Amino acid sequence: MKKIKIAIIGAYPYNGNRGVGALSFSTLFLLKELEKDHSCQFEIFLINPEYGNRHADTFKIGEENIDVINLHPFDCFNIKGLIKSILSFPKTKRTLQHYKNIDFVINIGAGDSFSDIYGKQRFYTFYNQSRIALFDKPLLLFPQTMGPFYNSGIKKKATKIINKCKIALARDKQSYDFLKNNTEQKNIDEIIDVAFFMPFEKKEFSKDFIHIGLNVSALLWHGGYTKDNQFGLKVDYQQLIRNLIDYFLAIHDVKLHIVPHVVHNDYNVENDYAISYHLVEEYANENLILSPLFLTPIHAKNYIAGLDFFVGARMHAAIAAFSSCVPVYPMAYSQKFNGLFMDTLTYPYMGDMKVQSNEEILTEIKNTFEKRDELKEIIQERMSGVVTKRKELLKKYLIEILEIKN
Repeated sequence: MKKIKIAIIGAYPYNGNRGVGALSFSTLFLLKELEKDHSCQFEIFLINPEYGNRHADTFKIGEENIDVINLHPFDCFNIKGLIKSILSFPKTKRTLQHYKNIDFVINIGAGDSFSDIYGKQRFYTFYNQSRIALFDKPLLLFPQTMGPFYNSGIKKKATKIINKCKIALARDKQSYDFLKNNTEQKNIDEIIDVAFFMPFEKKEFSKDFIHIGLNVSALLWHGGYTKDNQFGLKVDYQQLIRNLIDYFLAIHDVKLHIVPHVVHNDYNVENDYAISYHLVEEYANENLILSPLFLTPIHAKNYIAGLDFFVGARMHAAIAAFSSCVPVYPMAYSQKFNGLFMDTLTYPYMGDMKVQSNEEILTEIKNTFEKRDELKEIIQERMSGVVTKRKELLKKYLIEILEIKN
C-alpha cells in the first residue's frame, strides 16, 4: 500500500505552549483515526524548527504510537531567510530531499497565525512556508483563526494564500465570515479547533473539596509582547487575578489550583509557570495549589479534566476544560475567543476583557461558579452535538481531498 506523504506546517509538539502542542497532538491523532478507519497509511513530516536532534520521533497519544519525521523549515523569499537556510545547509538539504516527495501540505499555523495580532514576524513565518508549499503541492489550511488584520499589506498577503489553497477551514464563525466576505476561495467551511478532539484520562482529586482551576496568562500579566497593554484590555489583569484568588480562597471547601498552560525554563514574557509560581509563594495558603509543570498537552488536559470549575485566559486551557466537560469561564483578550465560544459553540459564559470591567467579570465568574452544574449540562450537549458533527465534517473533507479510498 502506497503511503500518503503529508507535511504539516505550524504543528510544534515540543513547544512550551501546551495549546500549540495540543493542536499538534490532535492533528496527529485525527490522521491516525483516519488510517485505522479507512485502512490507509500516512507518512507524516513536521516542518518544525524545535526538534533539536530528534530527526524522527514517536508520540504516545491516547493508546496510539504515532511516528513523525521532523524537518527544518527553509525560506527563500528574502535575504535574511536565504542566509539562514544556507548557514543551516545540512538541515535545508535534508528538508528539500524529503519535500520533493510530499503529496499534501497542511498548515495549521499554530492556531492563529493568519492574523497580525501577534505581530508581523509570526505571520510571515507561516506565510512563507505556505508560499513554498504552493509551488507544486496542494495546500490545506486546517481549522484556525482567520484575522483580524490591522495591517492592510498583511491582510492582502494572507488573502492571496487563502485564494490559492485547496481548502480553507475556519475554527470559528467570525473566521468563516472573514473567509466568505474577504476572499475568492469557494472551498471554505466552519469547523472547530482540533484540540477538542485530543484524548485524555481524567485525573481524580479528593471529593472533600471543590477543585477550581485558574489559568494565569503571563502574556497578559506582562501587558503583551510590547508590555504596554498590547491587546487593549479594559481590565487591570493583575488586579483581576488577585481578586479571583482572594474570592475563591475565602470559600472554606475550595482548593484553588493555579494551572500554567505555557511553560518555559526562563522568565520570558510567555512563561505562565513563573508568574504562577510566584503567586503561590506570595499567598502561602495551603488551599492554593500550583499544578505540575506539564510535559505534554495531554498531561495538562488530564489535570484540567479532574477539576470542578475552570477560569482562564489561555484559549487552549479553556478548550481543555470545555472538551473534558468541565464548567469553564474563558477570559477573552481577542476575537478568537468570541468567535469560538460565543458564536460557534453558542456558549454565553465568557468574559471579554477588552470591553468589560474588573467588577463585571468578577461578578459573572461568581454567578457562573454558583451554577456550574447548569454549565456542565450545556457543555455536554455541545460536545455531543456541534463538536462531534464538526469532527466528522473535517474527516469527510480529508477523505475527499487526500483521495482516501474506503
